[in-house]
Amino acid sequence: MKQPVYTLICHRDIKMALITLPKIYAFLEDPNDFYIIDDGTLTESDIELLKHSMPLATIILRSEREERILRKLKNYPNCIKYREEYPLGFKLFDVPILAIEKATRFTFTDSDIIYLKKCKKYFTKDINTHLTTDGIKISIKLKYGLLKYFWKIPYQFNSGYFCFGVNDYDLDFIEYYLGLKEVKDVPWLIEQTCWGLLFARSGQSVTPLQNQFACQEDFSGPKKETLAIHLIGNLKKHYEDWSKIEIQESTKLLMPVFVNSRNINYYDWIKKVMKRILR
Repeated sequence: MKQPVYTLICHRDIKMALITLPKIYAFLEDPNDFYIIDDGTLTESDIELLKHSMPLATIILRSEREERILRKLKNYPNCIKYREEYPLGFKLFDVPILAIEKATRFTFTDSDIIYLKKCKKYFTKDINTHLTTDGIKISIKLKYGLLKYFWKIPYQFNSGYFCFGVNDYDLDFIEYYLGLKEVKDVPWLIEQTCWGLLFARSGQSVTPLQNQFACQEDFSGPKKETLAIHLIGNLKKHYEDWSKIEIQESTKLLMPVFVNSRNINYYDWIKKVMKRILR
């Protein structure tokens, strides 16, 4: 399903983005559907480099969209506060608000993801799709999420890459969540948890196979089955070397595989608690 693709970048990550983002072009049905969201720190030099590297991409500066976004958020003070304090607010608010104006579905990708081969399906999904990682990383204790609020929470959810239907986006719920006293003040976890809860509320979703779309902190490097890599944790230092690797395919028929995602259950919670106790 053809849809707009968004990414969020800052001046700090421009060197990495100039290597990782152009790789997406080979997998888009229409390179004109690629949108780069500026967090407000891009310099004129950054913008020129991006335009030269990806001439068909649209760069949306913070100054150009600020009034439009704040108008949409005028009745959501918690959302405005989070967005003012943390750049990840642009991913949580600006991207979906802009996407709603263009399509019924959109894809988001972090700039620290290397798309190596056979990745077209990651940008054309017609069902809500998200990454899974190597642990349960959320901004609220599971005892509150499961026992107090009775939420469905995706298992090992990661928001580095996802495809999402705009009708499932719920500003009212995000405003409510950001106002809860139990939410830990860890900005990146808050953003990730909000997206995870939105996914769970939307119903069934799918996730790429972990051995094909790697998203683990202990990942040792591209293998034959590796199609894409999310450079989480200390893996960002490998963005240049791993982007250059030419992987010999084990078969020409290798294509992205997706499986149904699942929600956290009580056994997952107990296992997480025991692991913490035994450290």
